[in-house]
Amino acid sequence: MSTRAITDDAAGALDGGGTAYPGGAATDGSSRLGRIRDVVITLIGVVGIVTIAWLLAAWIWGLSIVVFVTGSMSPTMPVGAAAVSQLTPAADLRIGDVVTVPRPDTGQPVTHRIVAIDAVATAPDERELTLQGDDNDFADSQTYVVDEAPRVLVSAPVLGSIALWAQTPLVMMAASILIALAIAWALWPTRARAHAGVVET
Repeated sequence: MSTRAITDDAAGALDGGGTAYPGGAATDGSSRLGRIRDVVITLIGVVGIVTIAWLLAAWIWGLSIVVFVTGSMSPTMPVGAAAVSQLTPAADLRIGDVVTVPRPDTGQPVTHRIVAIDAVATAPDERELTLQGDDNDFADSQTYVVDEAPRVLVSAPVLGSIALWAQTPLVMMAASILIALAIAWALWPTRARAHAGVVET
């Protein structure tokens, strides 16, 4: 037979000849906290699964994220937009594709649309690309010789700005503290568990 130990916190009040009913408001509060904990744990789990899934997809299919910090690709991909790119062999690139390549002089990445493709006689796997931003009147002054390049698959506005904001040191520190507190709170024993036990006889 199992009997539950009733603490002062869990016991109901006696009034005259009334009957004490254990649980009461304490049980209701514990149930609400339990549901909130379940939601927090579920959210943490979903975020973890999505993060792991993205890392695996990025590794398997050569995916990466590009954030647009200038307006040269507006209005298609305005400032603050984010895009998912896939590393693609130069031989598979086509005119009209949007690719990210390093500038020959500075090495800084530039993401523009391909307007011309030329073969490289000495390197069959390489291509000489002429790029132009959608908002630019002229093609880039330099061409880009590549054997592969990240090609934009899909883009969305605003998400890039959110991603950049989330990567600022203050936001990352605050997020880390909040996540740690949420995990600790979600895993902390409830008050009912701490004060009520089951005795087997």
